[in-house]
Amino acid sequence: MTWSVAALAAVVLWSAAGARALRAFQLRAGATARAMLALWTLATVTWLLACAVLLATLATRVMGPGVKAFVAACVDLFQAVHQNGAASGVAAAGLLGTAGLARLSWTAVRRRRTRRAQAREHGRALAAGGHRRTLHLDRVWLVEHPEPAAYCMPGRGLGIVVTRGALDRLTGPELRAVLAHERAHLRGHHHLLVTWTRLLDTAFPGVPLLRAAAREVPELVEWAADDRAAREAGPHALAHALGIMAASGARGPDPALSAAGACPVRRVRRQVQPPGPPAGWAAHAGAALVVVLPLALAVLATALNVVVPYCECVG
Repeated sequence: MTWSVAALAAVVLWSAAGARALRAFQLRAGATARAMLALWTLATVTWLLACAVLLATLATRVMGPGVKAFVAACVDLFQAVHQNGAASGVAAAGLLGTAGLARLSWTAVRRRRTRRAQAREHGRALAAGGHRRTLHLDRVWLVEHPEPAAYCMPGRGLGIVVTRGALDRLTGPELRAVLAHERAHLRGHHHLLVTWTRLLDTAFPGVPLLRAAAREVPELVEWAADDRAAREAGPHALAHALGIMAASGARGPDPALSAAGACPVRRVRRQVQPPGPPAGWAAHAGAALVVVLPLALAVLATALNVVVPYCECVG
């Protein structure tokens, strides 16, 4: 039981303290927004896979080494459960796994339907009240609205949306920064990362790691897009554009990634303050190894329970 207990402890510990560890790495190592997006995504995927592997580990513990055929495995499982009085534990694990998978699937289907309906509705609104225009080589939707705003919505016939107020209030470099920001969202598929973390948090409420990921990832995608825009148009132009957008208070619809999203004060501070030395590849590799450790332990425990003959000193 040694490896099984270690894997379970690692998953529980990572669920509770993983968010704090990732934030500490970001502050101490000076990791970029793109690197932190990768680590947060890896952390959530690792958590989900580790939980699935732990359920498989429980099944292998009950069945033992006699997994030669499906029918024989079912017989061994039934006999082991009956003899060891583990029916309630196996039933609870099966129900928990089934409930988790069902909740995740249902949440994903429901959110997908909602977003598709919102995208269709917004597409009809753009077709009725907006018109296509090319701004700095970007094909955008121009909406006649006095407040400065810009956002992007992935999907056929959608893309970057800019209001008339943005054209009137922003200078040429500032507008280029805003367009580069929204273009970075679309090319980086940032909406998928935000949807993934929010999906997990909704499907499995109460897990600190998932709750923190649903808060951190939406801000990190804005930081990553800001960094791309600053490289193309300059940090000062981007900072001025962010200030104008934030002052107007205008935002895009719910599924969109808006240029005025996240905390504007922190975003402007990142652009005007000189960045510290970035973390090296060794620091990122070490952080990634820590993130995948719970999954590695879970896989190792399952492998030992299946391959190694049953013994009280292993698995």
